[in-house]
Amino acid sequence: MLKKRKRTDKSRYQHQTTGDHCTCAAYIAEMMCLRNAENKNVGSLPYKFWNKKPWDWTFKRQLIAANKILKDCPEEVLVKAVGSPEFKRIFSLNSPRAKTIVNKYRSQYIIDQETKKDKVNKNLDIKKEATTRKKSYGKKSKFDKLRSIERGEEEVE
Repeated sequence: MLKKRKRTDKSRYQHQTTGDHCTCAAYIAEMMCLRNAENKNVGSLPYKFWNKKPWDWTFKRQLIAANKILKDCPEEVLVKAVGSPEFKRIFSLNSPRAKTIVNKYRSQYIIDQETKKDKVNKNLDIKKEATTRKKSYGKKSKFDKLRSIERGEEEVE
């Protein structure tokens, strides 16, 4: 009986053909092979096609290229770039057009991360300056009752 690979931090993606969990590089390599097969009008790829003859070397080349790209950028960037409409007619990660598109998405990702940090810093600054307290709903606590007595708003019952 075949054992399925379990989901871990490294293998949080799923193969589209088998359903097993895999790394991001394997997921992207499989995506590129499926796209290539569709372009060549081969039909659907066989189960675990990366072990079978015509596709094994193609898969390995795409896997190596994906790992090279992942050294320079996060997984989210590569997955987003490969899934983008600009990448639709690209069938190899070694293509110069593929590299420019990935670089574009990587620079956009860096800009997004910086703006997120700025927003978080602004939110922290705003929270530090706030002097009013959140109003509670429902029953008043003992401290609320004491404060209102000190202000002379309410008499002790």
